[in-house]
Amino acid sequence: MKKTVITIVSIAIVILLGLFIIKSIDKKSKSQQTEKQPVRPTPAVKVMTPTKEQIPIYYVANAVLQAKTSAHLKPQVSGRVEKLYVEEGSFVKAGQPLALIQPEKEQYQVESQLAVINQLEANYLNKKAIYERRKQLYERDLIAKEEVDNAKTDMEVALNQLNSAKATLKEYARQKNETVIKAPFDGIVDKRYVSVGDYVDSQKEMFYVLKLNPMWAVFELPQEYIKNLKTGQEVEVDVDGVGVLKGKVDYISSSLNENNLIVVKVLLDNKNGLLKENMFAKVKIETGKAEGYKLPEDAVQLSGNESFVYVVENSKAKPVPVKVIKQEFGYVYITGNINPEDKVIVSNLMNVKPGSTVKVIQ
Repeated sequence: MKKTVITIVSIAIVILLGLFIIKSIDKKSKSQQTEKQPVRPTPAVKVMTPTKEQIPIYYVANAVLQAKTSAHLKPQVSGRVEKLYVEEGSFVKAGQPLALIQPEKEQYQVESQLAVINQLEANYLNKKAIYERRKQLYERDLIAKEEVDNAKTDMEVALNQLNSAKATLKEYARQKNETVIKAPFDGIVDKRYVSVGDYVDSQKEMFYVLKLNPMWAVFELPQEYIKNLKTGQEVEVDVDGVGVLKGKVDYISSSLNENNLIVVKVLLDNKNGLLKENMFAKVKIETGKAEGYKLPEDAVQLSGNESFVYVVENSKAKPVPVKVIKQEFGYVYITGNINPEDKVIVSNLMNVKPGSTVKVIQ
């Protein structure tokens, strides 16, 4: 019995000793963890006081560049291409030959018609001579007036036939001239769609010729903005790869297109030749003004779909919701519950949290 009591006491002492050791280790671990946690330094930030200003509001439209002067050249006659005088990219003058279509048919028509004209001219001269002789005989009362009238009619018929043949010759000559495809104006041969030996007719496009200066920036505009635009108005056009250019509104459509939009064309100077057809651009149309504040774009933070800035109040960072009106060139233009005397945080924002203490530096 005595041994059993001793054993129970020994076990209790061991258990109590174990619990004491565990508690000591736990306290030491917690103490070490507390010691390891670094003290977060107060973030140093720069601030600025915003200035209220009138902010222009723009509608930005996607545009495509087009040549103001261009032509898709198709032949007026049919036949095989006999010669090509230019290649793609060639600069041409107005009236310069670009290609020759085989003129054998048209040449034959001209020569045949010349022969017909020679015969009809001889016939006319003969009828005219007969009329003149009969007229003289009639004046001497040697023949009846009916014979004179018949001779005059024959002469007039012969003259009409001759004139008709000459008109036909003129048309054949025009057709022969159309076998030479010529440049309609000074410009660039942008596309050549045929080769020597190809058969062409009036439906076949042979060349696309254009002038590079001036160019149009063509875009579509919703009808609610038409009041903000007029012919001759200067607008900004930002051309991809070229930069921002000044242009003037040259054309505003008088009706809506199939997309229920107004087509607008802005004229651009292209003396340096940097602008090319079908380049992409953006056109800015000022639609009004709004009062707001200009801040560096890094000053505006996002929380979901909401924008806000931090304002320093009593050394604390206070988030203030704002609305971004526009953003460009590293700045944002905002409206909201902001005052000109507010100190808006513009630096070290990654270390700023709502309500956190901040240190303002110069």
